[in-house]
Amino acid sequence: MLQRADTTSMAQPSLSLAATSLCKRELIRFLRQRHRIIGALATPLVFWLLIGTGMGRSFSASGMTAGRGDYLEYFFPGTILMILLFTAIFSTISIIEDRKEGFLQGVLVAPVPRSAVVLGKVLGGTILAFGQGLIFLFLAPTVGIHLGIIPFILAAFVMLIVSFALTSLGFCIAWRMTSTQGFHAFLWP
Repeated sequence: MLQRADTTSMAQPSLSLAATSLCKRELIRFLRQRHRIIGALATPLVFWLLIGTGMGRSFSASGMTAGRGDYLEYFFPGTILMILLFTAIFSTISIIEDRKEGFLQGVLVAPVPRSAVVLGKVLGGTILAFGQGLIFLFLAPTVGIHLGIIPFILAAFVMLIVSFALTSLGFCIAWRMTSTQGFHAFLWP
């Protein structure tokens, strides 16, 4: 009697291996592009300092609650949210670039589950957004925001969830787009 070999379990790599590989690729691509690193770190800092100090002078002390800090402190959480938003959504532009270069087609015909492609790309963008937001969160003491261990962990956890959600949203939008111009036009009508 001939025995039939079960080749499906041997031929397909695991979901976690494929997702981890794609996530690692996203991180390496980011780290190899020096202008992206500089822009990712300098833009929010300059934005926060310029707008925070410039707008801070527009608000009088009577508008702020007595003893509650200045405008830079008030503006700090919003800046972290903007970092998460822009990094998470714009990191998914790589889907459009990968489609143009043919990489996405090669990944989609590979013997891996399609959910691994989605998970890998989303995790890569999530880590990038969360990492940049976390770096900025470490700057909180410079404006007088002193977080204890538990509030810091809770803030980081919320930032991780928001990063994942926004990256997933960006992925859903970018998946159907054929050009980066269309992606930008769809996000900013």
